[in-house]
Amino acid sequence: MTEMPEDRLETGFSWDKGLLRELNEDSILCTSFALSTYLGVTTAGLFVVADGMGGHNAGEIASDLATRTIHIECIANLFSQRQTPPLSILANAFHKANSSVFESSTDSELKGMGTTLTAALIIGDDLYLAHIGDSRCYIINTRETIQVTKDHSVVQQLVDAGVITPEQARSHPRRNEITRVLGYSRDVVPDLLHLKLYAGDNILLCSDGLHSVLPVNEIAETVLNSPNPNQACTDLNAQANLAGGPDNISVIIAKPTNLPSWQAMITAHTNVRRT
Repeated sequence: MTEMPEDRLETGFSWDKGLLRELNEDSILCTSFALSTYLGVTTAGLFVVADGMGGHNAGEIASDLATRTIHIECIANLFSQRQTPPLSILANAFHKANSSVFESSTDSELKGMGTTLTAALIIGDDLYLAHIGDSRCYIINTRETIQVTKDHSVVQQLVDAGVITPEQARSHPRRNEITRVLGYSRDVVPDLLHLKLYAGDNILLCSDGLHSVLPVNEIAETVLNSPNPNQACTDLNAQANLAGGPDNISVIIAKPTNLPSWQAMITAHTNVRRT
């Protein structure tokens, strides 16, 4: 029997169609498990937000298919004996998910379907991310709020070019135009990131149904003032609907426990440099 690790993942999620959409074309995955590593048994989690697009119910099918593929591929590789690096596991899973959606879109009723896809794999104090589209991942703590992912969108390109501000991007007429989508072509290149986590970090994944209607400071305030991740997700969903709920709303929060403190890491790094 595998001994349960001392570290834990507090998690919460909310999944809502909003007030104006007939269907919920978002798909989410929120799961945690014990994983054996070379350092021993640790708590791990796999979290996914996918925002589907396409005619009829095609967006719903695309996001569901992508999310299920990520789940199957990641879990199979994490528990295999090959010890594949986590970012390689995510990259391979994105490739399989893209192929599944692209090949399914040859059906005339599903033609042109695609999805955003943001997946976070947490193993101990390591966060591994793969990302395509304009769903987002944030790290929120009492020190700062970091948008870890970068939108693949027309308005983000305009922001990068200095044409508009991030505030103007939220209401820009081209804000829904995405430049990189899973399932639209045979090849896909996700952004891949690896970050270290520290005590107090909340990892938040969401679709644009949340971040396009709520300013990031309001999102962070709700997360930090809520008693637990699940309540924070419920409150954020309600706030997005109060702001009009124009789109499907998906939000996941994971908060690892027993992480190294930020202050301790600064001290350790300083001592190493002095030595």
